[in-house]
Amino acid sequence: MEQDVVFDGVRECVAKVLDAPADSIHMEDRIVADLGADSLDLLDLTFQLEQRFAISISPRDIERRARANAALAGMGEVPFEVDGVYTPQAVAALRAALPEIPPDELPDGLTAADLMRRLRVATMVSLVRRFVEEKR
Repeated sequence: MEQDVVFDGVRECVAKVLDAPADSIHMEDRIVADLGADSLDLLDLTFQLEQRFAISISPRDIERRARANAALAGMGEVPFEVDGVYTPQAVAALRAALPEIPPDELPDGLTAADLMRRLRVATMVSLVRRFVEEKR
């Protein structure tokens, strides 16, 4: 599915969830920090995306994507989190898995909650495109 088509759908879902004009939502916007979403909005957005694109998104899909990148990079089976904090290897894998997020926004000491605050509209577009392609 073409990126523009997915972006339009993601933007409409974000606009619906946040009761915002769709034309005010851009790929580089952070869903929480820039657009004002909270954790319930993120859950609603996930539901809206699943319905719109007929896909299933798990809360741990981003981590799974990063783990797959780590395995491809030969990092092996290193722990991803210790006491709720991503390990340096996990942060490196997340940076590779989430190229739409600037690396300096994924610092060492990152937690899962911190990661959610850094997700961008482009992150959701990328995830949706991947899930749609995997369904085919």
